[in-house]
Amino acid sequence: MRNKNSIVWLALSAVLVACGSKGSEAPSTTEVPTATQPAVVVHETAPQETSILVSKGVIRSENEVPVFSRLTGQLGEVTLIDGQHVKKGEVLFSLDDSELRADVELCQEELEQARMLMEETLIGLGYKRGQLTNVPEDVARLARIKSGVNVREKQLQIASAKLANTRIKAPISGVVAKMTPSSYAYVNPGENLCQVIDTERLIVEFSVLETELRRFQIGSQIKVFSVAYSEQEHTAVVRSIGSIVDDAGMIRIEASLCDADNLMPGMTAIVKL
Repeated sequence: MRNKNSIVWLALSAVLVACGSKGSEAPSTTEVPTATQPAVVVHETAPQETSILVSKGVIRSENEVPVFSRLTGQLGEVTLIDGQHVKKGEVLFSLDDSELRADVELCQEELEQARMLMEETLIGLGYKRGQLTNVPEDVARLARIKSGVNVREKQLQIASAKLANTRIKAPISGVVAKMTPSSYAYVNPGENLCQVIDTERLIVEFSVLETELRRFQIGSQIKVFSVAYSEQEHTAVVRSIGSIVDDAGMIRIEASLCDADNLMPGMTAIVKL
């Protein structure tokens, strides 16, 4: 009986193994050939950016003239202030002129005396008083020298020039800056009293790398913005390009501003090309 059961178990095991092997086989698939399509290559073009050169510079005036005294003397009352607009020839400072006025008056009197002596000399030579203007040039020259007219005229000219120099005038039209003297102060010849700055003719100075120099030429237009009024655009024209490269590899460029609205010397400028 035991042998009979063993045979039955062996038969069942064989059947199970066969079924397991048959179920583990991978199902066969039939590959369907597909038509090959040519590949389409899409070239993406990057947007072309405009290169903008930016540099920092300084606004300056084309004409900044120092004002100084030609004489030693005491100033009168000073009413001039920084930022005041003045016109060419306007009196900015006055020196005490009492002594120089007296010198001019004395020179005028001495010249008059010399001319009287000259007339007497010519009359002594036989010329009549009403005909002295018709005296030959060489005779008149000798009479002028002998009477001292030439010397007295020169002295009066020098004294008058000194008197005129007590009125210190604006050399150009512009704005006053860097005021130094106070009322009734003593000044010396050549002492700088202030500056007059032409604010109508401004330039911008800036530097660029030597690798960027080819982008600039005399007459090139650039855009200028001040830090104070960054939204306001100004146009400038390159007027000079430096002839040397500094130790940092930079070249100095100057450009004349076409307008000066809301600009003043010393302002920081942003330059764009």
